[in-house]
Amino acid sequence: MAGTIVLATALEEPGLTPSDRLYAEALERRGWRVVAAPWNGPGEAFDGADAVVLRSTWGYYRALDQFRAWTEAMATSTRLFNPIALVRWNLRKDYVGKLAAAGIRVPRTHIVACEAQAIEQVLAGAGWDQAVVKPASGASGYSVELVKRATLAQQVAGLSDEARAAGVVVQEFLPEIAEGELSMVYFDGAFSHAIRKRPPPGEFRSNSRYGPTRNAETPPREVTEQGAACLAALPERPLYARVDGVVRDGMLIVIEVEVLEPALFMEFDPPSAERFAEATLRRLLAKC
Repeated sequence: MAGTIVLATALEEPGLTPSDRLYAEALERRGWRVVAAPWNGPGEAFDGADAVVLRSTWGYYRALDQFRAWTEAMATSTRLFNPIALVRWNLRKDYVGKLAAAGIRVPRTHIVACEAQAIEQVLAGAGWDQAVVKPASGASGYSVELVKRATLAQQVAGLSDEARAAGVVVQEFLPEIAEGELSMVYFDGAFSHAIRKRPPPGEFRSNSRYGPTRNAETPPREVTEQGAACLAALPERPLYARVDGVVRDGMLIVIEVEVLEPALFMEFDPPSAERFAEATLRRLLAKC
């Protein structure tokens, strides 16, 4: 047995997703022991691990300080993937502004206090009648709303405690989202595969809780190259990443970059699990 790799999950769903099971099996075929363990469960599950790979640590944003401390501890005791610099970078969505400063095309974005007056000022200044509002630290479509000026006070009152604590992202609404959000997966900077997530009629959110359809897709090469260029703007090259966005006139508009715990949709392209395993072991063995 080569060693042990722990895939970090969460107590609310401690097992591996079908996608991550393919990855685990690919690592096991290469002689590694693979264990799934919740990040917020017993700490001894991570003792002696050769590497910890953040996978389905869902809900971390509801215990942000605890999760931040745990990832910092993992980074000092074992090999953490993605590395801690990327975890820090991805924990707060002000990274969107950093991407824009690096020349990456993103929606117009502001981060403000979770207050109706602050959000109204953004809408008025931008000339928007509506905007997407989401917690500045969050994931999984949690507390994401399309707010309208006419109903702003009521909608802001219904936002989560996490949004009030972290502030909110107020983001330009992209009408192309009705045709689906493109999710492109990269391993060690190289494009692997993609899916399109189409929200149901009348919905703009494509997270699983809202019932989107999902289909494998092969984006044009120039679009996948734009996604790779986006990753080149990160603090370091991620082992795994998902670039979500829409395409307008052949240009990718990056809505989010996920290098913390994104679903990687390997079940739509099973050979991708082999690519992920190979990329993982190249990273791990290069510095052992």
